[in-house]
Amino acid sequence: MGTQNADDQEVFEIVDFTTASEWECFIAAVVEAVHEWRLSGERQLSPLSKGQLATAKWSERTVEVKFAEFPFKMTHHCIISETVESPPDESEPSTEYETEEETEKWPQALDDIMNRENDFPARAHCLVRWYGLREFVTLSPSNANQPIICPSKSKLLLSSLTIAANNTNCQVPMFVYVLPPSEKMYLGVGLGSGVRTDYDMIHMRHPPRQCTHLSGLLDVFRSKLKCNETSPPVLVSVRFTYILSEWPHTLWTQQPPDFDATLTDVGFSDLGKLPFGALSDPVSELHLSATWPCVSEDVLVDSDVYSDLDPGSAPLWTARLVTNASPPCLLSEYLTEFLHVCRNNQSVTQILGPDFTPEVEDAAEFSSALDRLTEPSVPTLSKIVGRVRPGSKNVKHSSSQPGEMGPISVDILVPILNYLFPDAEGEEQSAPFPSTLSQVPEWTGEDAPAGEHPLKALLSNMKSSGVDGLVWRLAIVLCHVIHSLGGLPAAAHIWHEVVLELRFRWDNAILVPGIGSGSPDLASTLLHQKLQMLNCCIIRRRAREQSLSKSSNDEVDEEDEFYECEEEMEEEEKSNGTRSSWDKPEGRLKRCGKLRLIKTNEQLFVPFTQEPAPMTEDRLEEHADVLLRLGTDTVGSQLRARMMSASLLSDMESFKAANPGAVLEDFVRWYSPRDWIEEESDDPSHPPQGSLSARMQIPGNMWKEVWNSAKPVPARRQKRLFDDTREAEQVLHWLASMGPGGVCGHLQPTILHASLCRLAEERALFSLPAPNSLPQPCHSNTLATVLEMIAQRVVRLSRQPPDSNKYQEVVEQIAEVETCIARAQSVRHKLLGDSSESHTTSKPLEDLVLRLLNSPEVILDGGSRGSAAAVIRKLFQQARRASMMVDDSPQESPSNHNDRRASMNSGHAGTASELGRPAGREYLLRTLVPAPMAYSRPVPHRMFAVLLQNEFRLAGAYSQDTTFC
Repeated sequence: MGTQNADDQEVFEIVDFTTASEWECFIAAVVEAVHEWRLSGERQLSPLSKGQLATAKWSERTVEVKFAEFPFKMTHHCIISETVESPPDESEPSTEYETEEETEKWPQALDDIMNRENDFPARAHCLVRWYGLREFVTLSPSNANQPIICPSKSKLLLSSLTIAANNTNCQVPMFVYVLPPSEKMYLGVGLGSGVRTDYDMIHMRHPPRQCTHLSGLLDVFRSKLKCNETSPPVLVSVRFTYILSEWPHTLWTQQPPDFDATLTDVGFSDLGKLPFGALSDPVSELHLSATWPCVSEDVLVDSDVYSDLDPGSAPLWTARLVTNASPPCLLSEYLTEFLHVCRNNQSVTQILGPDFTPEVEDAAEFSSALDRLTEPSVPTLSKIVGRVRPGSKNVKHSSSQPGEMGPISVDILVPILNYLFPDAEGEEQSAPFPSTLSQVPEWTGEDAPAGEHPLKALLSNMKSSGVDGLVWRLAIVLCHVIHSLGGLPAAAHIWHEVVLELRFRWDNAILVPGIGSGSPDLASTLLHQKLQMLNCCIIRRRAREQSLSKSSNDEVDEEDEFYECEEEMEEEEKSNGTRSSWDKPEGRLKRCGKLRLIKTNEQLFVPFTQEPAPMTEDRLEEHADVLLRLGTDTVGSQLRARMMSASLLSDMESFKAANPGAVLEDFVRWYSPRDWIEEESDDPSHPPQGSLSARMQIPGNMWKEVWNSAKPVPARRQKRLFDDTREAEQVLHWLASMGPGGVCGHLQPTILHASLCRLAEERALFSLPAPNSLPQPCHSNTLATVLEMIAQRVVRLSRQPPDSNKYQEVVEQIAEVETCIARAQSVRHKLLGDSSESHTTSKPLEDLVLRLLNSPEVILDGGSRGSAAAVIRKLFQQARRASMMVDDSPQESPSNHNDRRASMNSGHAGTASELGRPAGREYLLRTLVPAPMAYSRPVPHRMFAVLLQNEFRLAGAYSQDTTFC
C-alpha cells in the first residue's frame, strides 16, 4: 500500500504543445498588421513614371508589435497615388527583359527594381534609393538605443517576416532594421509568384581594391549570380556627384551694419523698416551630378588603370540644392523677441526702478489740473525749461533727469524720439509723417503696378493703424529696441519717454502727430484710438480756450460773435421793438432755410451745439454694460433715458437760447423733421400749421419732459458733454499704467501688419513653392497663396482679444516664408550675380533658379554644354582657385591608397579638372539571369554600390526561382 501510494503521488509534467509560443504570437501580430493594411495577394500597379519616386508624396502607417516583451515598430511605406494611370501598352513593355513568352507576372517589387525611369532619386528613403521600391515594410526596435546587433536575433526576425509573408501571400518586401541607426543597415526578403528575393547589404568604411571601379563591381556581381559566358549583358547606370559648399566670390547678400546709424546691427539700415533675411547663408551646398543612365556594360570602361567616365561626356547633368533646415532670420527673430516681451506683466517702475514711477509725476499734474483750467494761454518760464516748443531748431524732448540714466543713452534716445515725433525738430523734419494714413503701403516696382498687389484687399481690412503713422512707428521702434538695445528694460525706457512726451503735449495743447484726424477710429487698434482721443481732447481744449478768449473780447467790445444778422433782419428786429436782456438770442449759427417760428413767425435759426462726445471701443463697451445693468424696470428705464438724453437736453437748451419764444414743435421741425406733420398754407405771412407725430404725443414722452426742463443756455455756457480734461487725464493714466508688455500686446496686430508688408515687397518671388512645413493645403500652393492665408488669419486675430499663443503660430509661419524667400535670394545671387540687379539675366537662368527651388533635382538643359552648366562650372572653378586646388596630379592626392585610386578613376581631363574629384560615386547594376540553377526561370537581380569619402556600401537584391526548389 505504501508503495502504491507513493506511485499514486508521482506527478508527471504535461506539456501542451498547442499553446502559442512568444515567437508564434509575434508572427501572428505581424500577420494581423499585414491583413489590416490589406497587403495580401498580388499587387499589379501601373509602371512608375519618370522621376516619380523623388517627387511623389509618401504615406507611413505604423503599428507596435512585441516579441517577448520587446517592442518593435512596424511601418508600412508607400507612395500616395494621386492619379490612376492606364495600364501600359503591350507593345511597350515596362522593362527590357519582358518577353511575350512570359505567362506569369513578377511581383510588383521586381518590376520596380528593374524600372529604369527612377535611378538615383534625389530625395527619398534610403531603401527607395538603393532598391527602387515604391512600397515596403520595415521592422525596427521602438527604442533606438536598443538596436538589433546579434546576428541570430536578426536572422530570427527575418525568418519570422518570411513566414508571415508566406502565410498571407504578401508580395510587399519586408526589412529588418539591424545595427545602430547610424549604419542604416537593412536585411529584407520578398516573396511572390514563385520568386524569392533576398535584400542583402554590405557597409564598410573603406572599399576593397576591386570595388573601387566599375570593372571590379561587375566581377563581384557576376560571381554572386554565377553568370557564365552566355548570360545577357549587365545594364549599368553610373552617377558621379560633385559638391560645392564654398562660395568664395559670391558674398552673402545680407548687408553689413551701418555704424553711423542709431542702431548698429546686421541687416539694419532704416529705423522705420523691419529687417529681413537670413543671418547665415540658407543654401549650404550645391550638388552637381553627371549621369550615364542605363547603358550596356560594354559601352563604359572604368578600371584600375583607365576610366572614360569623364563628366563632360555624361549625357545627363542634374543639380540640386541642399539647404539649411532652420537658418536664423532677422524678421522672425525680431518678432519672436517682441512676442516674448508681450508675455511680461511688469510695470515700468518694476523694471527700471522708482526713479521711473509715472505716478509721482502724474500726482503733481493732477493737483494742478484745476489750476490749468484758469491759467493764461501763455505758459510760464518754469513750464518750458528744458524744452522748446515745436518750430525751433534746437529741440529738447521732455526727458527728465531719471530718463537720462536709463538703459538707452541720450545720443540714441533723442533720434528715436525725433523719429516718433518729427514735429519737435521744427520745419526741417528728417522723417515727416505722410499726409494721409493708409492701411496699405504704396508699393512701387517693375514686377507689379502700385495698387494691384494681391494682399491689398486683405491688408485694408486689418484692424491695425495707418502705415508709417505714430503707432506703426512705435511698433517698429520697439521691435528694434527690444532686439538691439537691451530687451525689456530698453522697451520700458522708450515707453516711459513716450508717455512723458504725450503728457507734455497735453499740458501745452500740442497735437499728437501721425494718428489721423477726427474721432477715434473703431477699425484701428485700441492704442491708436486712445491717441486719437487725446488729440480730440486737445482740439476741444483749444476751441474752448479760443472761445473764452473771444467771449472776453466780445464783452469788452459789446459784440456778439456767435451769429451775424443780415441788414434786413436787423431792421425787422428793430421794427418789432427792443427785447429784454434775457430774451436776447445767443449762439446763433445761421438761418434754417425759410423756416419760421410757429408762435412769433420769426426766422428760425440753427444754434451752435456741442459736438457729441467721442468714445473709444472700451468706453463704448463700458457704457453699454452700464445701460444693461440698469435692468428693465421703471426706475431703470428712467435712468437709462436720462443718461441717453444728455445730448438732447444740450441741443434743446442751445435751440431755446438761439430762438427765444420757440416751442417744442419748432425744435422738432429742425431736429427731427419726420416727426412733424405740416399742413399746407397759401399765406406765407401766417405762421406754419401742423402737428407732431403720434410718437411725440404719447403721454410721458421724454422729449416733452426734457423740453420743459430745458433752459435757454447757449452751448458755450452749458456743462460740457465732453469733458476734455477728464478724458485726457484718463487716457494718460491708461497709457502710464501699462508696462512694455501691455504696450507690445496692443501693438501685436500692427507689428504683424508691418511684417506682412515687408514680406509683400518681395513680389518677384511669389511664384516660389510653399514651405513643406506649413499645414495643408499649403503644400501644393505658391508663396503668394501662403501669404494670403497668413494675412487672412492675421485679419481675424486683429479683431479678437490679444492671444500671444495664436500670434506665435503666425510668427512661425512667417518665419517659414522668410526662410523660403531668403533661399531664393541666395540662389539668385549665386547663379545670377550682379545681373539679377541689372535685369539683364537670360530667361533660362531665371527658370533654373525657380526650378532649383521648386524641384528636388533639376535636369540641366544641354547637359555639360548648356548655359546653366557653364554658370555652375564657373562656380566650381572659383571655389577650386580659392582653395588652391589647381593641380590634381596623383602626387598631391591624399596618402590613402583608396583615395588615390578614387582620384584616378574619376577622370581629370577637360571638364573633370574643373569640377575636381567626385564626392560620391554611385553604380547601379541590373540583369536578368536564371537562378539558382541554369534551368531556372530568368529572374531580376540588382546591385547598388555607393562610394563616398569614408563610406562604402553594397545593396543587392538577388532573386531565386522557387518553383522547382
